[in-house]
Amino acid sequence: MKTAGGSAVLWKALADSATARGEVAWVSQDIPARPPMLPLFGQVRAWNMTPANIVAERPPPPPSTASQQMKDETAEVKRTVEHLTSAQLAIAQKWNDGAGTYSPPGHWNDVALEYVRDANMSEVRAARVFALLNMAMLDAGVACWEAKFHYFNPRPSQLDPSIKTEIGLPNFPSYTSGHSTFSAASSAILTYLFPGGATSFAAMRDEAGISRLYGGIHYPSDIEAGKLHGGRVAGYTLTFAQSDGSQ
Repeated sequence: MKTAGGSAVLWKALADSATARGEVAWVSQDIPARPPMLPLFGQVRAWNMTPANIVAERPPPPPSTASQQMKDETAEVKRTVEHLTSAQLAIAQKWNDGAGTYSPPGHWNDVALEYVRDANMSEVRAARVFALLNMAMLDAGVACWEAKFHYFNPRPSQLDPSIKTEIGLPNFPSYTSGHSTFSAASSAILTYLFPGGATSFAAMRDEAGISRLYGGIHYPSDIEAGKLHGGRVAGYTLTFAQSDGSQ
C-alpha cells in the first residue's frame, strides 16, 4: 500500500500506453492538475483473489474514445446532467456523501448494520457479516483500480468540457465505476447473508451505480461493466463463506 501512489515515470507510462493504443489518455481535471490517486492500488494484496484472479476477472475494454458509442455515451452524460430532476440530484448526492467521508464502502457497512441489528445477531455472527462484506469490498477496490489504470480511460468532462458535473470529480480514470463495483460486490454478499433483503440490495446497487451518471462523472458503460465486475469479484468471497464452517 505504501507504494500505491506510484511515480511520475509510472504516470507518464500509463498515459503513453493509452495513447499508443490510439485512445485519449486520462488527464487530471483538477486545477492545478494533480497526480492520479493510487495508480498501483490494483497490486495491493486482496483477501480472496490472487493477482492472477484479478487479471483474469478484468472487464473487457471500454468503448474506444474514437468510437461512435463513446460519442453517444458522452452525449448521454451531457443530456442527463442538463435535464437532471431534483430526485436524480438527490440520488447523486446521497451516494456521493462528500469528500473525505465513508462513501461507498462505509455506506454499505451502514446498510449491513441495520440488518445485523434487526436480526438480533450475536457478536460472533455480526463479526462474520462485516468480515465477509469488507473482504469482498477490499477485493472489489483492488480489482476495480487494476482495471482503471490498465485502461486509463478519460472522464466524460474531459472529452466534452461543456459537461457540468453535479458532484466532485474523482482524480483517477473513469472505467470502471468504483461505486458500481463496490456496490455489486456488497449486494451479492448481503444477499447471501440476508436473502430476504435481496430485492432491496439489488435496488441499492443499481441506485448507487446510476448516481454516478446523474453526477456527470461516469458513462453508462462504466456503470454496467462495474456491476458485472463487482458481482464476479464477490464470487470469490462467497466461495470462502460457503466453506468457512458456519451454520
